[in-house]
Amino acid sequence: MENSNHSNHSLIDSLYRTNSKKILNYIAARVNDYSVAENLAQDVWFKALTCGKDINAETALSFIYRITSNQVKDYLRSLYVRQGVTDLSDVENEAGDSTPENEFYVRQITELEQRRVECLPPQRRIIYMRSRYEDMDVSDISLELNLSTRTVENHLRMGRRDVREYLRAVS
Repeated sequence: MENSNHSNHSLIDSLYRTNSKKILNYIAARVNDYSVAENLAQDVWFKALTCGKDINAETALSFIYRITSNQVKDYLRSLYVRQGVTDLSDVENEAGDSTPENEFYVRQITELEQRRVECLPPQRRIIYMRSRYEDMDVSDISLELNLSTRTVENHLRMGRRDVREYLRAVS
């Protein structure tokens, strides 16, 4: 095990010397913040060093890029959840264009949101869905459901809070 660990470290050291700038640029192009990219790149190399698995020399660079891709995805997913991004138009406005990566994160966040909405109490779920997906305002929802405006506002506020807390918890 000791010999295997030493060979992994030598291999990763060699890959670091030849590819660290490429990895850093790859990350920086996706997160649009060079200091964040530097931190993520450092995490990539640390994870590669501490993975505890035998690394095949032929697939080592692919392994590094897989770690890199996962780091970027995790970072962006967390960032989007913190910013409350829940649909593709928000991501497109933020990033300037739609990429497969952005679409992937948006789909994941949307699925998580829908999963949480399904668990809301029935009346809160109806109010949340009318407001969120049907763009109905509070007064229209209150008329349709024969509820006071204040009741609808409270359910909507609590529903949004529940969804937001759930998304934060799973990020």
